[in-house]
Amino acid sequence: MLDTFLRRAAEDLPVYITDVRDAFQACGTRPFHLHVNLYDGTIRRFALRLPETATQAEADFVFSYVYATIYNILSSLGALRLDVYLSPADAALMSLAQNLDIVFQTAQAKSQRTGYGKCLNVNERTLAALTGGQSKFGFRILDIGQEPAVPDAVAQTDYRPVFQTLPAMTSGRMVLGMDIGGTDIKLAVSIDGKLTLCKEFDWFPAAFTQAHQLIDPILLLTRLLRAAASLFAAGKAALLDKTILSKDASMDAIAHSIAAMEKAVGPTLRNFDAIGLSFPDVVIRNRIVGGETYKTRGMRENPELDYETEFAKITRLTDALTAYVKPDGVIMNTNDGPMAAFTAAVEQAAAGGDVSRGFFAHTLGTELGTGWVRPDGSIPEIPLEVYNFIIDLGSFTQKQYPSGDVRSINNFNTQLPGTLQKYASQSGVFRLAAKYLPSEDPSVYQQALDLGLLQWQGRSLVVPTEPKDMRKPCLEFFIAKAAEPGREACAEIFRQIGEYLAVTWRETDYILQPEAKDRTLFGRLVKNPVCFQLICQGAARREPALEQFAADGSLANTALMQRLEAHPDYTVAQFAQAVGAIYYGCLGLWQNKNPYLSMQSKIAHESREP
Repeated sequence: MLDTFLRRAAEDLPVYITDVRDAFQACGTRPFHLHVNLYDGTIRRFALRLPETATQAEADFVFSYVYATIYNILSSLGALRLDVYLSPADAALMSLAQNLDIVFQTAQAKSQRTGYGKCLNVNERTLAALTGGQSKFGFRILDIGQEPAVPDAVAQTDYRPVFQTLPAMTSGRMVLGMDIGGTDIKLAVSIDGKLTLCKEFDWFPAAFTQAHQLIDPILLLTRLLRAAASLFAAGKAALLDKTILSKDASMDAIAHSIAAMEKAVGPTLRNFDAIGLSFPDVVIRNRIVGGETYKTRGMRENPELDYETEFAKITRLTDALTAYVKPDGVIMNTNDGPMAAFTAAVEQAAAGGDVSRGFFAHTLGTELGTGWVRPDGSIPEIPLEVYNFIIDLGSFTQKQYPSGDVRSINNFNTQLPGTLQKYASQSGVFRLAAKYLPSEDPSVYQQALDLGLLQWQGRSLVVPTEPKDMRKPCLEFFIAKAAEPGREACAEIFRQIGEYLAVTWRETDYILQPEAKDRTLFGRLVKNPVCFQLICQGAARREPALEQFAADGSLANTALMQRLEAHPDYTVAQFAQAVGAIYYGCLGLWQNKNPYLSMQSKIAHESREP
């Protein structure tokens, strides 16, 4: 068994963590049980079984499986504490357990952590948001003979339907939805229940070295949409300079246009009733608390500032946005993954769909976003950083490249190999193209080089981001090639992406145990129907029972989404989450007016308190 895994890894083939777990659970004889004490006070038990090993290479591989499993658990569920139950007589596993504090760097400062320890940075910031810094994470090693029973989680069955009530909340109101991504920001405005404005703005936040570089464009765009929406609401839409809604409009042009529009609208300038915000990082209690994503890489690596102090400015983004909502208005902020799931829930509810199992969704773009909305509409308060999941324990050649090389499987932020960041995302497409096309479709590979989509920089192969960011054009190029008849090697890239998603499905089901078993996919990788079908074909090779749905026109059931579907310039795949963010803002309005406030509502109110 171990020989097979190690041979595949040496041949630069993937060794999926789900396959390793299946084999170890079936044949392993050594207990290594994890009791994860969660933020809500409950405990989850993961009863791992590990095999005997004969060589150091085998032992190292088994250890890598344990580290990856713990890393995936902490990256998604988070924890107050993690207890390890094992036999004290097993010296090797006892040593493994005793080294967990070293491997995960529990005693290190956040700025000094690398690799596996990075997930504890997010966990610590989350604990600070939830407990005011009163709790500190740690590992405990305990005798398997003293292991207590852990009751199975009881599925929640009683909940108040909310999804189908939200579209009506847009009536008579002006609501902004904002979808912040790694390559662009998309904004949408609803005025009296009609989708009136859409705006796209390209940016590259990973290059920003200070917080204001990230915050200022968001605030400027909010102010722009407020002025433009006020013109529409006042019957002065003819005064709007529509060129400013182009994604190519510069910051200076936007600022100049805002001044002109605010002057034109005069005293009829009105603030939003609600702002819904989708942000690509961990969001707890309406505040951004993660700080370990690729988007803030420039700030983390800036030696001239204290990152924790600088990141705290981003944490308070929603406070700055209050200037653009009415005194009784709301701001609702969540991660882009949950926003995708929330969007799907509202649209399916509008079509009369069953919302009783909640929704689980992924966004396939710059990275893999993940969203989980429970049947009662609540969003679990956990890190849910599934893009950090380690799914591949093999591919030994590809982990030798530096993370900035498109051929690498190493995470940009942690440098750990095998994470979903380099698999089910645009980076996954680039990596597979670089791996297979030189031999299997060299004409397409050469064309990508000739167009400057791929570029050699010394010994590294990259998708250039300067002087122009070529990531989006590069992805669009390979999407188009995969859809061409006869481009089998290009098509196989997207089948491989589907295979990675099938592994992700197994891993999320194992760790998170969501009620929803199907997946809704958002993002640029699925907006082409041919590529979506290829992704589904690849997923079916491993998991025939997995049902996946593309967030395309079939998602358009509410009035706002149907208007987006009919728009001549924008697509549902592009702006679905911005529209979903409008409804998420309306959720806050609904909670304000409903005499029975859910826990999510209480959290939203607490986050607005001084």
